[in-house]
Amino acid sequence: MKYYLRHYFDPFFDHTKLSPSTVSGGRVDHHCLGYVQNVISGQIIAELLPAPENTDSINPQFLMDSPVLPVGPNTVVNPDNNFQLLASRNGYVFYHENLISVKKLLNIHGNVNFNTGNVIYVNDLCVEGIVRTGFELQARNILVKDIVEGAAIRSLDAFTAEKGIKGAKSCVIDAGSNIRAAFCENCELQAGNDIYIEGSALHTRMSLNGSLVVKERLQGGKVYANDMVYVGEQLGGGRNTPTSIIMGYPPVLMKKLEGIEKMVETVEERIAQLEKICAKSTLHRTENSSKLEFEEKRMRALRKEQKRIITLMQKNAQLDLCRVVVPGVIRPGVEISIGGHYTKINDYLENVVVSLRDGELNFNSPATIKK
Repeated sequence: MKYYLRHYFDPFFDHTKLSPSTVSGGRVDHHCLGYVQNVISGQIIAELLPAPENTDSINPQFLMDSPVLPVGPNTVVNPDNNFQLLASRNGYVFYHENLISVKKLLNIHGNVNFNTGNVIYVNDLCVEGIVRTGFELQARNILVKDIVEGAAIRSLDAFTAEKGIKGAKSCVIDAGSNIRAAFCENCELQAGNDIYIEGSALHTRMSLNGSLVVKERLQGGKVYANDMVYVGEQLGGGRNTPTSIIMGYPPVLMKKLEGIEKMVETVEERIAQLEKICAKSTLHRTENSSKLEFEEKRMRALRKEQKRIITLMQKNAQLDLCRVVVPGVIRPGVEISIGGHYTKINDYLENVVVSLRDGELNFNSPATIKK
């Protein structure tokens, strides 16, 4: 009896010969090339079946006289069906030395660009080149050995940029745990735990649940943190470079509250405009009263949500942990807020730690105590 091996992946897949996907309307998406064949643990990746009488449609390479599965690294025979081959871990599937294998770490030996397209992967990813503007990465842990440009990156665990992040407004990096980079500029960083910047952080928006460490300058941008912010050399870039640190509450809630407050401002302006129009005449009121009622209803809903978020923030506050530690210099213009207690720095400060004590922001020196 003859058998043939049915694959649940492309056994001839070649990541160097990719074609863009066709999307709705017949358009071609040059960012979607299908760079990797993902499999998850327990997934059937191949199966032995009885060969049909007519084997013209079957690749002779996968016809065999005995039912022997090509078991390679990180694959296993299904204990419930000896004719099925399963992946034993998350990774990408491929043939190596005539065996089906699954590998955990995906290495991209070059840049992420139009040759690779976006890369969505189920395990750890290493990019040895540059991540170019406009491309996306998703994986568990992500290491980029060269520069990250204006990319969108999501790591379920940690993210590292060994040579730094030189982004643009479209550059967003979201990590489930920690972010580490040589430097960062013009980007948005979101971390479930800590952010560590070896050099400087310039004009960057950061949101994190743990501690932020910037060894050199933190200049421009906004930081939402829930623990410690450490800046080794310089915090702020002067009065013309807005730099804000907001601490004490869960960053997700702080950002959400900020978004609602902006919406409140917009709706308030809209209500004021409509009230002026309605005051002109009875006709104007008749034509615009429904619009005014709609905006007033929106405002009530926004105020209700605003109140709900503030209550959640107060419930989850961790004010005693918050401190801004600067062994170097804080320049005028920096804004610091801990638990709603706000100050704007109007003079140069050196070697200080800012914390909240007895309902007031305290400035103490030295910033760190050597043991």
